[in-house]
Parts: sequence; C-alpha cells; structure tokens
Amino acid sequence: MAPQRVVLPTNVTPVHYDIKLRPDLQTFVFSGEETIIVKVHEATSVIKLNTKDLTIQNVSITVGEITQKPVSIDNKEDQVTAFTFATEIPKGEALLSIDFDGEINDKMNGFYRSSYKDKDGSTKHMAVTQFEATSARRAFPCWDEPSAKATFAIALVIPSELTALSNTPIERMTAVEPEEVTIYFEKTPVMSTYLVAFAVGDFEYIETTTTELDTPVVCRVYTLPGLVEQGRFALEITPKILEYFTKIFGAPYPLTKLDHIAVPDFDAGAMENWGLITYRTVALLYDEKTSAAHMKEQVAYTVAHEIAHQWFGNLVTMEWWDHLWLNEGFATWVGTLAVDHLFPDWDTWANFTINEYQQGLSLDSLRSSHPIEVPVADPHEIHQIFDAISYSKGASVIRMLSNWLTVDVFLAGIRRYLKKHAYENATTNDLWDALSRESGVDVREFMDTWTRVIGVPILNVTEEEGLVTVEQHRFLSTNDATPEEDQTIWWVPLGISPRPVSIVDPNQTLKTRKLSFEVPQQKDGGFYLINKNFTGVFRTNYPASAIRHLGQAILAGNPNLGVAERAGLLADQASLATSGHSSVERLLDLIQYYKNEKAFVVWDLLDGKLNNITQVFSVNDRTYERIQHFQSKLIDRMVHQLGWDFPKDEDYLTSRLRGVILSCAGRSGHEATVKEAKRRFALFMAADSAEQDKILHPTARKMAFEVAISQGGVTEFDQVMAYYTNTPKQDQQSMCLMAMGAAVRGQELIQRIFDFALSEQVRSQDFHYVLAGLSMNIKARQEAWSWIKNNWSTLVARYTGNMGMLGFCIKIPVSKMADAAVLKDLDDFFADKDTKEFDRDLEQAKEGLRIRGKWVARDGAALESWLVEQGY
Repeated sequence: MAPQRVVLPTNVTPVHYDIKLRPDLQTFVFSGEETIIVKVHEATSVIKLNTKDLTIQNVSITVGEITQKPVSIDNKEDQVTAFTFATEIPKGEALLSIDFDGEINDKMNGFYRSSYKDKDGSTKHMAVTQFEATSARRAFPCWDEPSAKATFAIALVIPSELTALSNTPIERMTAVEPEEVTIYFEKTPVMSTYLVAFAVGDFEYIETTTTELDTPVVCRVYTLPGLVEQGRFALEITPKILEYFTKIFGAPYPLTKLDHIAVPDFDAGAMENWGLITYRTVALLYDEKTSAAHMKEQVAYTVAHEIAHQWFGNLVTMEWWDHLWLNEGFATWVGTLAVDHLFPDWDTWANFTINEYQQGLSLDSLRSSHPIEVPVADPHEIHQIFDAISYSKGASVIRMLSNWLTVDVFLAGIRRYLKKHAYENATTNDLWDALSRESGVDVREFMDTWTRVIGVPILNVTEEEGLVTVEQHRFLSTNDATPEEDQTIWWVPLGISPRPVSIVDPNQTLKTRKLSFEVPQQKDGGFYLINKNFTGVFRTNYPASAIRHLGQAILAGNPNLGVAERAGLLADQASLATSGHSSVERLLDLIQYYKNEKAFVVWDLLDGKLNNITQVFSVNDRTYERIQHFQSKLIDRMVHQLGWDFPKDEDYLTSRLRGVILSCAGRSGHEATVKEAKRRFALFMAADSAEQDKILHPTARKMAFEVAISQGGVTEFDQVMAYYTNTPKQDQQSMCLMAMGAAVRGQELIQRIFDFALSEQVRSQDFHYVLAGLSMNIKARQEAWSWIKNNWSTLVARYTGNMGMLGFCIKIPVSKMADAAVLKDLDDFFADKDTKEFDRDLEQAKEGLRIRGKWVARDGAALESWLVEQGY
C-alpha cells in the first residue's frame, strides 16, 4: 500500500493570487502582501496553507462586505500555517489577505540571492527564485502543491536602475518615488506554484522573435553585464525549438514571451519556470572561442529540455510528485529529439545511448533503485527522486515505446493528451489512455512493468542446434536476484537483426519468460544482433561465439553495426563484467576488436569503461600500471592521427573525438601526450590571455592541467588555482576544480583544495566538481572521504535543503572505491545520524561498494593474468 501523502486539506483551494513583493538587495530581506481569491468548498473556520521561513504580519479574510481577522495563527505543523477564524467561512468565494516578511536567502532555493563581481571587482547581488519542488512557500504563503493550480499577478517594487522579470510580460510600471518603481506583470495562465518565477538585478539582454508561429513570441537571453554575447547560441536556437515543438505538439506556446536568464549561483542545471527559464551559467552561455566543444551540445540540449517543459509539465502538470517522470522523462526524450532535428550530424541518439540510457539502466540495476512511478508521501522525499530513474530511465522507456508505436503515432497520442488536459493535472494513466486511443493497442499493458516495477531485464542468450533461445530475468549488478525478486515478465521489444522469419510480430515483442528462433542468416560474417539501435531497455548476455562474431564484424567495419550498436554492445558487456554475468577478460577481448574505431560516441564510452576498470582495480599497483599500458597502446594510433590542433572549421564530432582521445591518452600516461601536455601547460601559463586559447584549446585544457599537477606539484597547483581566480568564465572555473581534484597529491594540497572549495572564491553549487575530481584520484580519494566525515556538520549546515548535494557528498567520493572497510565506515558513520534527506543516495553508495568489491575479488587475479599474457 502506498504511504499516505502529507498534503493540505482540499476544503479550501486557491483561484488567483495578487502578490506584491519589495526585495531589498542591501539587507537581503523582503516584505510582501498578497490577496488570494480562494474557493471554499465546504464551510470551515480553519484555512491551512504552506509557509516556510516567513513571518506573518497581518491576516484577514473577506466574504462579501464582512472582513474578519484570525483568532489564532498556528505554524507548529511542518511547513504549514493554520489560520483559525471565530466565524465559520461559508461555502463560496472569499478574499484571503496576508502581509508577510522573509529573507532573500543564500541557499539557492525559495527567493534567494546570487553574488557576482562587477567590472570594478566589487561584489554585487541579484535576486532570483527556485521554487521546485516545494520552495514557493519560502517566498509567499500558498498552496504549494502541483494540483493546486491558480493564476498569478506578480508585482515587484525595486530600485529604478534595476530590471525585474517574471513569468509574463510587463503590464505597467508605476513610480513610487524617484529612486523606486513598481513593476506589474500580466496575469499568468493557470499554473502550479513551483513554476512561478521572478528575478531582480542589473541585467543585459539580446532578443529575437519567432517567424513561423501564428502569434509571434519574443525570445530573450538575460545575463549579468558583459556576458550577453555568450548567450547568442542559445538565443539562435530558441525560436527554432519553439516552432518545432509547436508543430509536433499541435498546441501553441501560450505566452507571448520566453526569457532565459543565466544565474551565477544555481543548485540544479536549469528550471522550466513558465516564460522565465533560469539556468546555471554553464548550461546557457557558450563562447565559440573559449568553451570546450561539448559545452555547445550541453547548452542545446538543456535549452531544448526546458522549452519542452513549457508544454509537458507547465501546460499539463503532474497530479503529484509520484508522476515526476511525466515531466522529466518526457522532456529528456523530446529534448533529445529536438537537438537531433536541429543538428542531425551530431549523432545525438547514439550519444543518448551511452549517456541517458546507460545512466538509467545502471541505477535501475541496484536493489536500492525505485520504480519510475514512485510513491512520494512527504515533501522531504521529493528531491531524492530527481535522479536517473525519473530522467534517464523515464526517457529511455519513452524512446522504447515511441519506437514500438512509431514516433508519428506516439506524437499523435501526445497531441491528444495535451489537448485533453491543457491547464490541468494528469497522471501516467492519462498518458497511457491517450496513447492507447491513438494507437489502438493497450499501452498500459505494455508499459506498466516498465514504470511500476523496480528493475530492468537481462536477456540470457543460448545457441543450440540452429536455434537461439532468449530468456528474460531481472538484472541486478550483484547477480544474485532471488526467486521472489525475479517474478516480473516484461514486454520486451527484441529488435533482432536480421529479423527471424519465425517471429511474426513486427515489434518482435517477448511477452513470456523465453522464446526460441532460428539462428538468423547473415551473408557478411554470420553475426546477429539483439536490440537494433538500442531502443529496448535491457541488457543482452550473448554466448562467447556470438560475441566473437560481433567483434569480428566491428573490426571489419561492417556497416550493419552502426555507432549506437557498437557503443551499446560495449556498454552491455562492461555492465555484465561488473555484475559477474561475464568477466573482465572477456570485456577486454571485445575491446581489442575496436582498434579501428573512429566514432566519437564509441571512443567516449571506451574511455569511460577503461577508466572505470583502472579506478576499480587500482588496489593492485602492478595491475594498475598494466591497465595504463593497455590503454596507452590502444590509443596510440589515434593520438598520432588526430594530434593536438583543433582546426577552426572542422566538424563538431571530430573536435569531440580529439578531446576524448587526448583525455584518454593523458590519463593513461601515454608518453608523447604527457610530454606535450607539460610543454603546452608551461607555455599557456606564461602567455597573456589573448594567446592562451591558441596554445591550449579549451577541449584539451582539463587533461593538460591534470597532467601538469600530477607530474609536477605545488607550483603547478598554484598556477591552476591562480587561473581559476582570474578567469571570469564559470565553465573554466569548474574545469579547474575538477582538474585540481583529479591530480592533487599529498595531504597538504588535499587540505588546501578543500579549504579553497569552502571559501568565498568557490560557489557552493560548485563543490561537487572538486568531489568529482577527487573521486577519480586514486592518490587522494581515501583522504577526501576522511575529510567528508571530519567536516560532515559543516556540509549539513551548508547543504540541507539543496537538491541532493548532501547525497552527492556521500556518493561521489566513494563512487570508484572497492574497499570493504569503506562500506563498514559508511555504516558506522551514519548509524547515529538523521539520513532522511539522502537515504536513497546512502543506500546506493553502499550497494555500489559491495558490487565493486565483489568484482575485484572475483576478477582481480584473472585480470592480472590476462594483462601478463597479452604482454602488458
């Protein structure tokens, strides 16, 4: 039985909010006044709504000509304030008026402040909002639940030299006094509180307008002074994305403007506030000259994802947080669809296969995972489901379903869903109903196991006397599913290529425990592939002979094995080696078939998998050195072929490929690469800023910084820290933090990087970059974990209430460790602590340690033997 939700009573609901706020960017407080039109569904003397960190000054309720004040105001209930009136409020409409005060906090949620340096080096502030999931209550009293939709009329009283933004365009402006102005914004559509937004600061903007919509939409990118041209790429793609989504969704964008704004301090990546999308700076701004190549794709995808939410999430909103995946899974899928539409030469779907798809499968291979549709009772739990299940697995099962139905039929169902539920709330079943009506098949029957059951299947494949048999079971990274855990029979689209003649179903859907078919006949090598294009959400465990045939086809460059297939096969085999369904030697045997590989997506995955093996098995110094040698030899030909120079007009994927090849070479200790990295680093640090980009391209910079610090010491560390301090670009700063973490050596420097990370010079949102670097540093990660324990109270004070940062502080530092002592350490350390803010992350960290520990115990000796036999 699902736990009972902690929600407000529904006897009184909001219809419309009039809200006026007076923020003070000197004292960081604000005062507010609001009048809420409420609908009283049954007579009551008590009205309950959500507040947090607000001081209530005055309250009254008016029905007709009669106004009364509450006889008591009670806020003892967690984040709920109750107004009790002497006279019962009758059924019908009433006006609830509230005056209140609050803080413009520094916690990156609610109504908060973000700091920056102006051109003279003085510290300035802007104020901005982040209300998802339950922080609108920190800015104004409200019914802070997604189903409590209402309209909003926002007004902001600000200094006249500043700019104010909100969800809708400005309706009018009224001067209060010469130095102050009141800005009134147009009434919003019916919407949820978590999508309300406003911002105040010294902003610049660039703008454009859509050209292919019936009602033109003004699109702007807002930044702090001096940064606006870095928003040019995001601005250029915004009208194209709006026009594309309007076409495929069959519903107009309901506002007349869409603003993007870059916020220096931002907890998440971006937030889809209706008409005013807020972004972490690195997710919106891109500089062709100084940004690494991958940042362009990140900006394109993030912008597309957030614009998709303007329909899927904003126009139609989940009924409750159980259905978060309806927002995030769909936006992840359709955002990728839009990027592929705009940039068809980027291999976007193949990249999806090695990123979103793998992240979803990896997390769902843990016992500590959760279903896509996960019961959420308490608001404290909500932020823990903003994870790879809701986003990545959600997007992957939508991709699988859209492929099963065909994309055209799927989008027709989406149009039906949006039309029926516009400006309302919906559930997962509402989506299935729309898709079923459009397709003529029972979509719920196909999808329920994918969204309501924890886990994904593994297809165990056997061959005997001309027959191939596939048998599905639950896949666990621990390879120890009990009979009770292995009851689910998924509907699995097999995607066998070439298609077996004995399978009549055009979707090749496995609906039973197992299925047999004849070995498909291939003219060009005898291989067959399951999960063509890797649209099915499962792992495939082939017999050795089938892997060998696939490997030979890859080595020969067979065109029937595209980028997604080559990458997906490798990802499956890496996962099966980790779990013990296969072995690390078999994985390395397969990798050797990739020596002629030239696709960025495949090399990006190869680099990640080889680095993971290096990290996990680094407990043995000899094994570590031999794996390094294996990587160095594998990468050698590509290093010499691609070199260090990034020609100005080369295609995007070649630039990405060169970046990953250089990264892999530097990390593996490739002699020529290390030598050149040190040379270029020295020249880079000696040059003025105008020449630096010519010496060391931004895409290769992180690797060179890591090599220089790890091969050098304090001098190089200080040079990178100085570069961090002097560069104004946040993407360069995050790169420095990761490089220092990944390469730092010695207790003194480890302490210095933590001191630096907690100083005012590093934004609190960027602390995880240091952790990410340290997690990959076999010389420092144990000390990093010790530091986390010793400074836990500091981290709790800093990050409680942020979207998952405390969980990151646990998961990231131990994410490559395989030491049983660390597992015991986690148990002991958190035994007496309140873990409700991060209990999922803690369990996942423990489970990961157990999995990697078993892997090392099982395959450590065999890996050493394989490397010796192969001459490494």
